Amino acid sequence: MNKRLGLKIFSTSLLIAGLVLGFTLVGSQPVYSQDEVTFYHDNPEWQSRWVDLGELSQQEIGINLDPTEFKTGVYKSRVKTDLTSPRAPEIFKWWFGYRARQLVEADLVADLSDVWDEVGEYVSPGIKEQLTINGVTYAVPLHSSYWVWYYNTNLYEEYDMSPPETWDEFMDQAEFFNEKGINVIGNTVGQSRWTSFIVFQELLLHKDHEFYKQLMAGEAHWTDKEVVEVMKLWKSLLDKGYFAPMDSTYVQDYPRMFKNNKLAFAPMGTWYSGILMDRGLEPGKDFNVFVLPALSEEGEGALATEISPLMVGKKARNKDKAKEWLKWWVSDKDARQMDLERWHPMPWDTIISEDAVAKTNPEFAKLLQEVDNYPNKAIRFWEATPTEIVNHAVAEFERMLTKPNKWESVLKSIENKAAKTWPDYGVEYEKQNELEE
Repeated sequence: MNKRLGLKIFSTSLLIAGLVLGFTLVGSQPVYSQDEVTFYHDNPEWQSRWVDLGELSQQEIGINLDPTEFKTGVYKSRVKTDLTSPRAPEIFKWWFGYRARQLVEADLVADLSDVWDEVGEYVSPGIKEQLTINGVTYAVPLHSSYWVWYYNTNLYEEYDMSPPETWDEFMDQAEFFNEKGINVIGNTVGQSRWTSFIVFQELLLHKDHEFYKQLMAGEAHWTDKEVVEVMKLWKSLLDKGYFAPMDSTYVQDYPRMFKNNKLAFAPMGTWYSGILMDRGLEPGKDFNVFVLPALSEEGEGALATEISPLMVGKKARNKDKAKEWLKWWVSDKDARQMDLERWHPMPWDTIISEDAVAKTNPEFAKLLQEVDNYPNKAIRFWEATPTEIVNHAVAEFERMLTKPNKWESVLKSIENKAAKTWPDYGVEYEKQNELEE
């Protein structure tokens, strides 16, 4: 029997059995629906997509997805709390790297090696290794993204300009837009404090990608001259008024500002295309992308990467059904097609062709062809260094965005946090009190 057909018949039988039996009680605890899996995520703007995806999986394999949305600010603590209890979500969206390692070390997430054994052939090479800790794979991909700069194609057409190929060209264009009264860079406090790291990451990575990796690994200091130079540059961009109003948001305001030609650039992961398209912007017509040019020879060929994983709570009641749903998500053509049409992602699977992606997202076609020109890939800041340092740094970077004159105390504060944190990870790290000039 065809494996997919067999799965559908089996799941449909479970659905019929559930309708006949209804629900029963074990003591005072209700038995959770056996044809539904709970799902937690921190993207309210995507809630309707998850509902639609659940309806599709219900039709195809008899397992519905029950999504619950949270704001990112409360999401991390809510997930960590619920994972320790019978309320643990069957499936949840998370971040890999150090943030996932914390859950693994607390024994809160399920081993998904059996899922990969069955459907791993449908995932592009190299993805599994990025979702593996100590030889065990704990997630499947939601999205795989590159960090790029979205630009306003209407402005570029109006002023007969091409995307910058050098750092000097980028700065010349930034000054040009600024003189025209156009907001240059969309990176603000808004309602999502996590975004405060983006410009720092981009400037440091494209200035010296090896130093960036050393800093993330505790092999360099936040007081080193490489960081000092980047902070001075960041301050100069802020002082020149290049940034959009600090209360603007990337979900609501940047798309509107793009439409009204009030914003030139928005540095984001390639997942941002879906948000722009949801708000009526067309790829190729209203926006496109480029990789930030290198600031120096040491920054050439650099590109930040991000994988958004889907994980399973180890204490969840419906772990087996959660794994069946994830197998469907990874290997089913209809699931992959809905992902393409609703999220507009960069491809991570072997089912949807690059041609199909290019038709849906023409702005990615050139990037897909050129991605091999960026061999010095690095994990984005949010996942690349210990969570304790990241959380402290994004708060300090938020202070930088609103009070750039405080850049020296920002660095000293992060250095102090790093010195307290790294020994817990077995890294010798001697605090440096003075900034290198």
